[in-house]
Amino acid sequence: PSIGDFQNAISALPNEDIILLPNNKNILLAAKQAAEHAGKDKRVHVVPSYFLPQGIAAMFEYSNLCDTGECELHEVAEAMTSALSHIVTCEITYATRNVALDDLHVEAGQIIGLINDNLVTAGDDMKLVTADLLVKANIDRHERITVYFGSDSNQREAEQLVAYLQTLHPKLEFEIIDGGQSLYPYIISVE
Repeated sequence: PSIGDFQNAISALPNEDIILLPNNKNILLAAKQAAEHAGKDKRVHVVPSYFLPQGIAAMFEYSNLCDTGECELHEVAEAMTSALSHIVTCEITYATRNVALDDLHVEAGQIIGLINDNLVTAGDDMKLVTADLLVKANIDRHERITVYFGSDSNQREAEQLVAYLQTLHPKLEFEIIDGGQSLYPYIISVE
């Protein structure tokens, strides 16, 4: 969305207090600029989420704080922003071109794994690439793994993948959610 798209959405809301979650580093600046120009009758904070799992973690924080109905906008925005640092985002997708990065050589069409948008692994087997990705994300230091499967995958494939990952990491809690995202068969939240 553009700055204008954000401004139109802000104006259309009846709320005076608004929190924006961009969930994408490429639109963070547009969200911040729209918040700065929201007008006197709107108080807009931007929680600088780069990835969908961060946005979801921030929303859980919001829900935890605001269940009582008494929320101070600034405090809520601070707590939501703090929640972002507790999430490692892992993404599985396909390489669109050949690339050589340090010791990693990727061919177009291969499965690739990213940690917080950094390419860290590649291969031809979805299970092996995902397992390597999660090891590189230090998942054994965490408690919970949420696997969002996309439109290029399905529930059965996600269950098979998670069953394999659970054999490698039996102490971790795994959850599967239909994320419906395109381009990424799996987005994985490590908490």
